Parts: sequence; C-alpha cells; structure tokens
Amino acid sequence: MSLPPHSKIALLICDPTKEEFIDSYGNITSLFTNLYTKLLIQMTNPSFTRSFLPALPEVMKSFRISAFNVIEGQLPTNVDEYDSVMVSGSAHSVNDSDEWIKTLGKFLNETATKHPKVKLIGVCFGHQIITHAVFGNPVGANPKGWEIGPYEVTLTDAGKQIFRGAKSLNVEMFHHDAVFTSGQRAYFRQLCAAMPYEKSVPENTFHIWGHSEKTENQGIVALKKEAEEKGNLNVDDIQIFTSQGHPELTQGMTSYLLDLFEDEIDADSVAEARSRIADFDGILDWFRLTMFMWALSTRHSLVLSRLPVQVTPPHGVKNPFKEAKLTDDRLRVKANDPDESVFVLVV
Repeated sequence: MSLPPHSKIALLICDPTKEEFIDSYGNITSLFTNLYTKLLIQMTNPSFTRSFLPALPEVMKSFRISAFNVIEGQLPTNVDEYDSVMVSGSAHSVNDSDEWIKTLGKFLNETATKHPKVKLIGVCFGHQIITHAVFGNPVGANPKGWEIGPYEVTLTDAGKQIFRGAKSLNVEMFHHDAVFTSGQRAYFRQLCAAMPYEKSVPENTFHIWGHSEKTENQGIVALKKEAEEKGNLNVDDIQIFTSQGHPELTQGMTSYLLDLFEDEIDADSVAEARSRIADFDGILDWFRLTMFMWALSTRHSLVLSRLPVQVTPPHGVKNPFKEAKLTDDRLRVKANDPDESVFVLVV
C-alpha cells in the first residue's frame, strides 16, 4: 500500500458562505477536504464501492488542510510551514475596497516573491487575485457576461502539457469577473483599480492553460525562470497554478448556488445557466484538475498503489472516525475529535 507523504495545505477562505449552502453541502473547508479525499479514494480504489470505507483513515492521514478566514484577518504566520497555499472563491470582487482584499494581495505577492518553495493555487476569486497581485493583470466584469454551469475549456499548448491526453476540459463555473490578458489591459484599465501591491514580480513567467467561449483566461501556470528556459513542465518547476472554474463544485451545488444568488444575477443569465445545467450530458473533469492540484501540493508522481479492501490502522493509531455512512450519493463522516467538523463527500 502506498500513499503520498503527509502534505500541509493552507486554505485561505475568502467567502462568508451562506448557511443554507453549508447545511446542504458543507463549508469551504469541507468542499476542498472532500475534493482531495474523493480524488485519493478514486485513484486508490477506482471501483469506488463500499469497500473504500475502511481506507478512509489512511487516505485522510495523507494531507492536512488548515483553514484561515481571510475576511476575519486570519493568515498563516509562517507560510514556510506549508507545502501549498490555496485561495478559495468568493462573492467579492478583487476590486472591492475591503481592507482584507488588499492585505491578501500583499500576502500573495510576498509569498510568490520571497517564498518560492511554497506553491500557490487559486480557484475562481483565488485565480483572479493571484494573477492580479503577483503579475499585475487587471480584473473586471466580463463584457461577455456571467459563466455559470459547465463550460468547455479549450486547452492551450501549456494546458495540453499539464493535462496530457486532453484537448479540452468540462469545468463547472460560477463567476462574472475575469482576468484580462496583457493585450487587453489598455481597453479595460478603466474597469480596474490600480494594483495596491508591491510592483515586484518573481523571476518566472506564466502561461494561460485554457480559454472558453466567454473567458480568454481560464487559468494560469507559472514556471520558475530556469524551467521556462528548459521548456519542461513538471511539478517541481511550477510555482503557481490557478483555475477560473471550480473543480470542487458539482452540478447540484452549482444549481443550488444559482437558487441562492438568483436575485443578484440578471434574468437572462439565470435562464441561460439553468438551461446549460439541465442540458449538460457530459462528464465534469474535476479529476484532471484536482489531480494536478494535488501533484503540485505534494510534489508527488501520482503513481499510487491501489489500497487493499481492508486497511488496518498501524498499531497504537486510533481510528479518527466514529461514524461513516454511505448513502446513494454521499458519504457522511464524523470525526472523533470534537474540533473536527462533519463533512459530506458528494460522489
């Protein structure tokens, strides 16, 4: 049996998630814990049957997510203690005047420039603020409107290297703002506030790995300078990876978010989103996106042995779960530690 070494992930929470959503699907920490758990279970037990329940303790020991509520002023005091920093989505805009957004931007800029061994990963708002704070690209309302629901993301040459064997990915979206490329900066300058961060930029460059029908920049991958000169892409050479889309969201989650935010979105965009969600008959590529995020966080080759059906915890190690119930579409797990919240794994 083989699993990746213990990985420490700092999750920066940038959204005051609605209670109704938390009651149904869990909070942001739960969503990303579930995402990595689901990835590891599927990689080690592709049949994804009830037989994986005994494997959960071993899977859960392979990573640790420490959550920081950035809105409340929480940030890691020593970022070098973590293998990666992941920035969540948010209902806020990078251009909002909230002080926590400026503080977060400065933290990300400093992490990228002064702590290059720490990987930066961003999703949606996280993608936008990392690209803005580190590289100076403007962010603003997308003139082509909202992207909500599953969209096909066409891969660039860099994307094809990252997601080998794929030409495009189906990714769940929920955003209105977008990151504009350097060629668009002059036109969209009036939409974007001046960058309130240091002008220092790390000695690397970034590539856009995909684009959709509405959004030219669906995510970036930033390489160290020496890697750029080699022309190779591997996890040790990559410092930053972002995705405008949400690998952690399912169709049901997106549909529910649409219900919750319907009054804040124009009627045409809501109707288009509902139609897109209802008509989608493809497969979301959460696995490819999450596998790359995991590889980046752990610097692991992703060649894992399949877990046996029965996993016996090492002698003296207490099973951390006191309850695990598998229903038709979700796994509910409760930890022995009262400080560990219940999470729901949607499969």
